[in-house]
Amino acid sequence: MGIVAFNWAEGSNNQLTLLMNRDNWENRQILSGRCEDNGGTWFGINKRGRVAFLVSAEILLDRVDPDTGSELYPIEFLESNRSPQDFALHHVAQREEERHNNGELDDPADGWSYSLIVADMTLNSMIHIRKPEQEEPDVIIQPVPFGVHTLSPYEGLDSTVSPRDSRLRGLFSQMIGDLGNVQQPQMKEIAGRFMYNAEGGRDVVFLQTRDEHPSR
Repeated sequence: MGIVAFNWAEGSNNQLTLLMNRDNWENRQILSGRCEDNGGTWFGINKRGRVAFLVSAEILLDRVDPDTGSELYPIEFLESNRSPQDFALHHVAQREEERHNNGELDDPADGWSYSLIVADMTLNSMIHIRKPEQEEPDVIIQPVPFGVHTLSPYEGLDSTVSPRDSRLRGLFSQMIGDLGNVQQPQMKEIAGRFMYNAEGGRDVVFLQTRDEHPSR
């Protein structure tokens, strides 16, 4: 996935509002998009109020490992009972350390680069897990405050460097202010305004980068 915009609202009926390209898949407990190659997901939510969503350079460039991948982390979080902070520290960070230092990678470049959000709405806890470099095991863990945010694979959470991220955050902030507590049919309209412009149906956010990505 290329980029996400989301609003985490404190004390609201619509606690989490998120825009992200995805497919639907359900196993009675978890609703998520699923990757055909490895069964992972880039977004999922379960009945216990746990949410996880991911952006990664590998998925963006269609580089999917049939046996493993960062796309498995969202599923592992949704199926676990760990808090978001505990999952970040003692599952993701530990797993990345093992992969890089225990000879599991034939080449350091086979590592992953991604940004992952894991949240438990019942605990009011949301954590951003960032692995910026494929070649290094270092994982950055930070709490996510309430408010409007963007998430992208190369810049992470709330980038102020990328004009694309800043543009999306401003656009989404304007749109989210009109929602109130009744999202339908407003969300459908907002999703359309977010994804397309009126001149040829081009992607509003990806005007500069979409043509550079491989397509299948």
